[in-house]
Amino acid sequence: MSKGTPLLNEDGSASMATLLMMSHHAFRRDLSNFERALGKLHEHESSQADALRGEWQQFHGALRGHHQMEDANIFPAQKEQNPSLAPTIERLSEQHERIEPLLARGDSAFGGMTDVGAAREVVKELSALLDEHLRLEEETIAPALRVARQFPPPPNDAAAELYAGGFAWSMNGIADDVIAAVKTLLPASLLSRLPAATKAYDERSARVFGPAKSGKSSTSIPES
Repeated sequence: MSKGTPLLNEDGSASMATLLMMSHHAFRRDLSNFERALGKLHEHESSQADALRGEWQQFHGALRGHHQMEDANIFPAQKEQNPSLAPTIERLSEQHERIEPLLARGDSAFGGMTDVGAAREVVKELSALLDEHLRLEEETIAPALRVARQFPPPPNDAAAELYAGGFAWSMNGIADDVIAAVKTLLPASLLSRLPAATKAYDERSARVFGPAKSGKSSTSIPES
């Protein structure tokens, strides 16, 4: 695997590209965590299986929401602003469609958890496809987003809670200087909720995957 794309701009500032690629980092991190946790799962460990099942549902929702946001907002805007990207965007959208059946297989494998091998196979296949997909986005879509340095304020308290949970998830394992730069983009209504959301996510992750690793990434690739 490559070293990944730098999360911050050359001047050390954060941008919408940073936020996009922090999500990429989180998807890669979670798949690696699933692979490791499934490899350690023993028969009759029902509580751990339940925890992994719940976390898969969270992962599925995050990945589907990420793709829906790209298909509805980022891709059309980029196609309009950069017509030469149209073939690449079509390829990325096709990859979204290829990922959906894998998510459905994952729902089945994690839902019953009677065949850990099936769950591990889904994670392996999804990791390979997502690696190709995310690298292509980072090479072609992320550069144009580096000039966008404003995050829209949440429209209401419910949205602020949702966004805070999403940032807590995507910031896990990210270098402190990157997180500090990202916080300069975020509105006060979101920042005020971030500490509680981060604490809740860290506790959830520890229950599912065990203690967090010490890696603090400055790129889209998790550090071990």
